[in-house]
Amino acid sequence: MDEKKKSDIAAVKEMLKNYAKGCNTGDFEFWISLWADDGVQMPPDAPTRIGREQIREGMKPIFDQFDMKIEIDIAEAKVHGDYGLTRCTYTLDITPKAGGETIHAMPDGKALTLYERQSDGSWKIVYDCFNSNVPPT
Repeated sequence: MDEKKKSDIAAVKEMLKNYAKGCNTGDFEFWISLWADDGVQMPPDAPTRIGREQIREGMKPIFDQFDMKIEIDIAEAKVHGDYGLTRCTYTLDITPKAGGETIHAMPDGKALTLYERQSDGSWKIVYDCFNSNVPPT
């Protein structure tokens, strides 16, 4: 594998690490900045969110109401030209900021995320689809 491809794969892996960092620190503005303006989020048990503003509307309340702990294990990362993808497994615990028990929101999740290289050379999330390996409790 050539150095350019290795560098691109490292960059898309870093995007997923930054996704986790935004969630785990509660830094919503950092997290939402990872998305392309026309990004598409396909969450489980909810309608598709198209565009950064719909993603903002759907996710900001979660960041406002909960502390999150997401752990991501990247199973695969690929890059083809200006597109990259990651396939991962993850766990997500959320704790109400107002107090209360931690909720194991996603004890065994999986995700497929597609990234696109931007004109400035950076990467942005353009599609994110995620769900659980276990039925809801």
